[in-house]
Amino acid sequence: MLNETISTVSASEEVRSAATLDNFFNPKSVAIVGASATPRKLGTIVLENMALQGFKGEIFPVNPKLTHIGALQCYRKISDLPVIPDLSIILIPAESVVETLKEHAEKQIKNVIVISAGFKETGKEGERLQDQLLAVAKQNQIRIIGPNCLGIFDNASRIDTFFIPRSLIQRPDYGGVSLASQSGSFVGHLMDLASFEHLGISRVVNYGNRVDVDECDALYYFAEDPKTRVVGLYLEGITDGKKFLNAAAYCTSHKPVVVLKTGKHESIDHALTSHTGSIAGRYTFYKAAFKKSRMIEVTSEVEFVDTCKAILSLPRARGNRALIVGHAGGLGLTVADLCISEGLQVPEASGDFGQSLREGTLSYASVTNPIDLTASGTDDNAQFIFQRALVDSDFADIGIYLALWGLPQNSERIGDILSDVMKKSGKPIVVATLEGKKCVEKRFVFESKNIPVFFSLERAVRVAKHLTEVPSYS
Repeated sequence: MLNETISTVSASEEVRSAATLDNFFNPKSVAIVGASATPRKLGTIVLENMALQGFKGEIFPVNPKLTHIGALQCYRKISDLPVIPDLSIILIPAESVVETLKEHAEKQIKNVIVISAGFKETGKEGERLQDQLLAVAKQNQIRIIGPNCLGIFDNASRIDTFFIPRSLIQRPDYGGVSLASQSGSFVGHLMDLASFEHLGISRVVNYGNRVDVDECDALYYFAEDPKTRVVGLYLEGITDGKKFLNAAAYCTSHKPVVVLKTGKHESIDHALTSHTGSIAGRYTFYKAAFKKSRMIEVTSEVEFVDTCKAILSLPRARGNRALIVGHAGGLGLTVADLCISEGLQVPEASGDFGQSLREGTLSYASVTNPIDLTASGTDDNAQFIFQRALVDSDFADIGIYLALWGLPQNSERIGDILSDVMKKSGKPIVVATLEGKKCVEKRFVFESKNIPVFFSLERAVRVAKHLTEVPSYS
C-alpha cells in the first residue's frame, strides 16, 4: 500500500484544499452548539477555555434551554444566529449531530468541528451515523474536523476548543511547533509535557475519526503556514498510502516533520479500530514511507518533544561525526557508546590535531574524544575545544556537552560560550545533563540562550542522531 512512488505532479490542488482549513485556525466568529452553564459539562469547559485562551472574536452559544450564558446571549438554534459564523463547534449527543449538521447547511456554515463521540469507533450503528454525517457534509461542501475529537488549539489566533480543563492539562506557551494528531489523549498530554519541557506550540489539530479533515490536510496546511516552523505528527493509521506519501513529501520539502507512529504490531490493530475507527496496517510499510518522505521518526512522547525542541532551536547537523566534551570520563565514554549504537561516529582526535587540543587544556586531560577536561577543567578549556574542533576545523559535525554542576570552577558563562560557537560554526551543540536538583535549577543557563537541555544521556544522544536527519533547506 505504501510502496507507491511519490508524485512529482504539482500539489497545488491539495494545497488549495488545505487552505480552507484557515477558518478553523483563524476564525473571527465561533458558534458553540451544546454550550452550557453547568459546571464540568463539556459545553461549559469549552466556553471557559475559549475565554481563558483570550479569543477576541464573537462567540455565539447555542442551547435551546438557555437565553444567556454569563454575558453572552444564547440562541435556541443555528437558524437564529445573527451572522454566519466562520466556525461551529458541536458538543451534543451523536444521534442529534446529523440533523444539526443539516441546519448548518441551511445556514451556509462551511466549517464544523464535531467533538461529539459515538460514531465509527463504537461499532456498526456509530459507523452508520458517521456515513450519514459525511454524506451531508459532502453534499453541502462543509469541511469537518472529527467526530470524536478535541478540535483546535491555537496560540496565534487564541482558539481553544479542547474540552479538557486547564487545571488538568497545562497549555504551552507560543512557539514554532504545530501538531496534528488522530488521538486526543495523546495530543492533550503532549501539550502538558510541552509546557513542562518549555516547548513552544503554535497550532494543534486533533481530528479523531477524520471523517473529512485528516493528517494529509494538516501536512499541506502546515507546510504553507508562516506560524509553523516544525511539524509534529502522531499517526495511528492511514487509508490512502499514495495520498499520505505525497502530502508528507510536500511538507518535508518545506519544513521538518517529526512523526510518532503507534500500533506497530498487527496484534493490537483491533484496539485502534475501537479507538478512532482506524486500522494500523503493517508497520514496515509505514517505516518505509517515513524514510522515503524524509520524516524524522521517534519512538516516545518524550523523544517527540525533545526532537521538536532541538530542531526548533539548534542548527541541523551536516554529518554524523560527534564531538563529546565534559568533565567526567566515565559519562563521556557512556555517551560515546550510545552515539555508536545510534549510528553516530565518534572520531578519534589523533596526530597533530590531537596534540593541538592540548594547547588549551590541562596536561592530564584526555583529548582523544570523548574529551575529558577533568574535574579541574574550566569553561575556558571547554571553549577552546569547541572552537578548535567545530569552528577552526572540520573535525566534527555536532557537539555534545555534558553539563554537570558539581565543580566550583564551572560558571554560567558556558551558555554564552556554546551559543557563540554555534553561531560561528553553524553546527549544533546538544546539552546533556542528569535529573539532579542542581542540574534542573541550572537549566536556565542554557535555555536563556535558546539552547535546550536534555535530562538524560540517552535523550541527548537520540536528539543528536535526529539532528543528522533534518533535511537541508536553502
